[in-house]
Amino acid sequence: MIFQETEQDGDIKHLLVTMHGEYFRFFLIKLCPYFQILLVCFALGVPSAQAYNLDAHPTVADIAVLANGGFESARTELESELARFYNPRDQKKVPPASASVFVEWLDLWRWCELLSREASTENAALIQRHIYRRPPNTGLIFVAPGQTPPSDAVAIPLQEASEMASSPEIRVALEKTALPSGITLQECLLSEIAGKTLAREVMADPAFLRAFFSTCDDRDFFPAVLKNLREIREAHPNKWREYASLAIAIAFVSDSAVPSFWPHHQVPSDLVPKEMASPKVQFGRWVVANESRKLLLDLRRFSPTELKFVVDAFITPAEMTWAQKKIQLRTGNFDQAFSMIRYRDERIKAKKYVWEYGPYTFAAIQKSGGICVDQAYHAALCGKSLGLPTIMFSGQGSNGGHAWFGYMSSANKWELDCGRDSSQNLVTGTGLDPQTWQPVSDHDIHQLAAKFREKPAFLSSMSALAMGEIFEHAGQLNEAQLALQNATQICPENPALWNRLGDFMARVKSPVTDRIRIHEQAVKALNRNPDSKVRHQQALAALQRENGNALDATKTENLILKENLNTRSDLSCEAASARVTSALEAGGVEKGVLEFHKQLQTIGKAGGGNFVNQVGVPFINALIKKGSKTRALRTVDIMRQKFDPLESSPLDLQLNSMTKACK
Repeated sequence: MIFQETEQDGDIKHLLVTMHGEYFRFFLIKLCPYFQILLVCFALGVPSAQAYNLDAHPTVADIAVLANGGFESARTELESELARFYNPRDQKKVPPASASVFVEWLDLWRWCELLSREASTENAALIQRHIYRRPPNTGLIFVAPGQTPPSDAVAIPLQEASEMASSPEIRVALEKTALPSGITLQECLLSEIAGKTLAREVMADPAFLRAFFSTCDDRDFFPAVLKNLREIREAHPNKWREYASLAIAIAFVSDSAVPSFWPHHQVPSDLVPKEMASPKVQFGRWVVANESRKLLLDLRRFSPTELKFVVDAFITPAEMTWAQKKIQLRTGNFDQAFSMIRYRDERIKAKKYVWEYGPYTFAAIQKSGGICVDQAYHAALCGKSLGLPTIMFSGQGSNGGHAWFGYMSSANKWELDCGRDSSQNLVTGTGLDPQTWQPVSDHDIHQLAAKFREKPAFLSSMSALAMGEIFEHAGQLNEAQLALQNATQICPENPALWNRLGDFMARVKSPVTDRIRIHEQAVKALNRNPDSKVRHQQALAALQRENGNALDATKTENLILKENLNTRSDLSCEAASARVTSALEAGGVEKGVLEFHKQLQTIGKAGGGNFVNQVGVPFINALIKKGSKTRALRTVDIMRQKFDPLESSPLDLQLNSMTKACK
C-alpha cells in the first residue's frame, strides 16, 4: 500500500491509496471503521467504472468517489442508481438487513441532496414559514417563533418568497426576529456552510447520518443547522463524535430564535435569567456537566429527539448550578419537583396571574411560592439542568386552564402527568417542541417514548417515501405514487406517509374520488392517533363536499364530534367551532346562534375550558364584531349556567372577562 500526499492551491488534498489484495480491503472495511472515515476524508477520488452495489453497505471507495465528484453530481448519480434499483411495482416485505443497507444509501443521497442546495432556496422557505397574507387584505403578517399562523392565513408563493428574500429590509427583519444571534442569511451552497471536513466526515459515518435525518423536520433552517454543527465540530474535535446526539440536538434547536414569551406568557421576559449561548459553548457546558457527574443520567444514552428536551434550557449557568446543587431528587421521584413550590391560592383570588416578585430565579420561586405555571417551570427547568428531558404542559379542563410538566425517567419511559389535576378532565396537554417552536401534545410525546422512529417498519416506510420524492423529481409520477402507496402499506400507522400521499395527489390533481379513497384509508389506519385521524376526516369532508356529497360530508364531521367527545373533547370542540363559524358566515347571526347552542348542548360539560376557548371566545368576538353585543352577552350567560364554574377559577375569570367585553 502506498500513501502519497499532495497539495493544491493551499488545500491539503486527499491521499492516493493503492491497495493490494482483497484481504487487506476486507480488513479496512470490516475491522477499522474509524480508519475508513480517515480514508474518505483524505482519499483522492479516482473515477469508478463499476456501478454501485446497492445490495451491500457503501464501501470506502464508493464514498470517496461520490465525495470527490461534488455533492450535486453525487446527488444526481445516486438518484439514478436508486431509481434503477428500487422497483415500486415489486416491493414485497424486505428483510430487515436489506432495508438497513438501503437506508444507508438513501442517507448518503439525503446528505448529498442537502449539501447541494442553494442557501437562497432555504431563505425563501424561511420566509414562507414566517410571512403570510390574510385575504382580502394584501398586507403581510409576520408569524414569530412560537406562534402559529391564523387559520385563514395564506402562505407566500415560492417565487414571490424568493424575490422577497433579496430585500434588505426583509432580510434584516428575519435575522432580528426569526433567527438566533450570529445567524445571517447567506447566498451560497450549503456545502460551503458545512465546510469540506464536516461534509466528508459525516458522509462516512452512517450512524451519524441516520441520527441526523431521524431528527430533521420540515421547519428546520438548514443553513443554521449546518453552521452550528460545523462550529461544534471545530471547537470540540475530540468530543463531538462521542456526543454526536448532543451535537445534533443543539444544532437543530439553535437554528431559530427563542420565542419572545419563553418560557411562558405569565412572567415578564426581562425578569427571566435567560441566556442562549452559542452552540459550541452550549455543547462544551453539557459535556463538562456530564463528565463531572452533575447530571442524573448520561447524555450519551439519549437520541437527538430526546436531548432536544434537555438543551432547550436557555437559562444562565448560575441557575443550572443552583439546580444541580440544591435539587436532591432522583429520577424515580422527580415528579415531586412540582410540589416543592408552595401554591399561592391568594394570587388566583387576587387575579395576579403574572409573576411580579423580582427576578424569576429558582431560589425566588421557592421562597415566594407560585401558581401552577411557576410550579411547572421550576420542575421542568430544574430537570433540564440535571440532564432530564422535560416539557411544560398546559391544558383546559372543567374549570379552565392548568399547567403541569412531564419528564423522561428512564429509557422509553416518560412521566407525563406530574402536577396534572385528575379531577379537572384535562384531556390534552400542549407544550412547545423546541426544535420547531410549534405545539406538541402529550400524545405526541407518548409516541416518542415508544421509539416509533427506530422501528424497522418505520425506517422502511421512510425509504419508500424518499423514493417517492426521487421519482417525482425525475417526472416519474406513476412510480412516485406507487412508492408513496408502498410506504403507507409498510407502516400504515405513520401519519407522515398519509400526509405526503394526500399532498402529492392534490399536487398532481388526481381525481377527487381517488383522493377521497386515500383519506378514507388514512382514517382507518390512524384510528389510534386521533389528532392525525381528525386531520384526514376534515380533508375527507371537504372533498366529499367538493364532489357533491354534502350529506356524506356532514356525517364525517358528526363522527369527529361523536368519536372524540369523551376522551379528546379538544378535537370535538375544534370541529364544533368550524361548524359554528360556517353557519355564521353562511346564514348570519341567527343561524350562527342556533348552531352554537346546538354544539353547546351536544358537547356539554365535557368541553369545559376547551369549549369556552375554542368555540365560545371566537363566537363571542364574531358577534361583537357584527354589532350583536346583546346577543353576545346572553350567550356568555348561557355558558356560565351550563358550566357553573367555581368562583375565582380560571374559567370563572375568563367568563367574567368575556362579559365585560360585551358591554
